[in-house]
Amino acid sequence: MKVTIIGCGNAGMVHAAKLIERNVSVCLLKTSSVTQTEFFSSMLEVGGFNVIDETDHSKHFFAKPDLITRDVEQAVGFADLIMVMTTTSQHEHIAQMIAPYVRDGQIIALIPGYMGSLIFKKYIQKEVIYSEWETTAYNGRIVDQLYVHVTFYNPRNAISVLPVAATERVLSVFSKMFDNTKYTRNNILESAIHNPNMIVHPIGIVFSASRIEHSGGEFWMYKEAFTESVINVIHAFDEQKNKVLEAFGCEPLNYFEAAKWRNEEDLSIDAMEVFRSFSNAANKGPSTIHHRYLTEDVPMGLGLYTSIGRVVGVETSIADSIITLASALIQKDLRSEARSIEYLLGKEHVSPQEIMLAIEK
Repeated sequence: MKVTIIGCGNAGMVHAAKLIERNVSVCLLKTSSVTQTEFFSSMLEVGGFNVIDETDHSKHFFAKPDLITRDVEQAVGFADLIMVMTTTSQHEHIAQMIAPYVRDGQIIALIPGYMGSLIFKKYIQKEVIYSEWETTAYNGRIVDQLYVHVTFYNPRNAISVLPVAATERVLSVFSKMFDNTKYTRNNILESAIHNPNMIVHPIGIVFSASRIEHSGGEFWMYKEAFTESVINVIHAFDEQKNKVLEAFGCEPLNYFEAAKWRNEEDLSIDAMEVFRSFSNAANKGPSTIHHRYLTEDVPMGLGLYTSIGRVVGVETSIADSIITLASALIQKDLRSEARSIEYLLGKEHVSPQEIMLAIEK
């Protein structure tokens, strides 16, 4: 199984490191010239990158991909499995870019997804299987021109598959690559609405905007933002979110219980204790409110979620308020940029039955 990772940012490099460690053939495709260009140039020059894996006794090794390229045709042709690890707002661009070179039988994984599979299906007219993840298997970051740190391992990682009938086939592939990836959601809608970034990122920024701007880069969101009153907002969000999930026969799930399930081996530990432990280990930032926590997770996540809520007649007032406030904070109409279910299905009016059909087949 050969894997092409699209996106040479933090997530892409961390997952590339773990795959290479397991002797999986990996191609890295860089599609932008905006971020991590020095790292990419250095990696090209020496043929790989250094890894410090803090999840494995600070293990140090050199990761050498089979191919490092900006050539889209070459990268897509290399792969049996394509892992798209760019921001979700790049999905349309990536789908258009790779569409001419995708072949029947390939698997395309969107990490995270936000139901982006439906965008790729618009452009790719091949027999392809899609997988969507609500979060990553590992966390970490690029720390300088040649070093990647793997900092956190999620004990459990759930994926969804489109078409649903191919779930076991795709799960068998990923479970061999990542030990924690042996769980599934019902469909890509459930994965999208369980994406933790959709909840904590916008809420954390909106309620901490003045602190972020005043701190001069010394803000630690997970440690600082989620006080008791802000946690009340998350609980209120959960109540509405779970009604949307239930409308599609999906499991209602408290955010903090879901975080515990992903982040903690011992499920007997209290969920808030797990959250606080994760918060204390989280990285510093963001240093500005003009950050993907708003510019990506609001239109791609909250915009999608509220549009689905409208279709099934479920109130999403907490999310709607966050969208309004986030738009005001950065003086940008994030609602107009939303990845709505109507946009994904290419219809002005969508029924719940049409959504169910789209997320199953």
